[in-house]
Amino acid sequence: MNLGERLRSIRKNRNFTLDKIHEKSNISRASLSEWENNKRKPTVRALERWADAVGIEFWDIFFEPSSFSPNSEEIDMIFLFRMLSLKDQEHLHALLKLMAKKQTN
Repeated sequence: MNLGERLRSIRKNRNFTLDKIHEKSNISRASLSEWENNKRKPTVRALERWADAVGIEFWDIFFEPSSFSPNSEEIDMIFLFRMLSLKDQEHLHALLKLMAKKQTN
């Protein structure tokens, strides 16, 4: 999904019209339309205003919310992993990749 498609998708999912975003952000309707149709790229500052107008965080424009929710055991594994030396992290990572590959075969 490109940026214009993403902006349109977020806008429609949140039941916003271009007029409503214009009212809340003071970004011209023409600019909003050009962004959604990938005819023009917005500036970072303009995207920040757009995100604020639709009530989302700036980074939510680029990253869809994840259904991934780590459990406490996975969080513990991350903390333990970070306590290892870089060399041990590399070894463990290689081992995990081998084990995962074995599962898919």
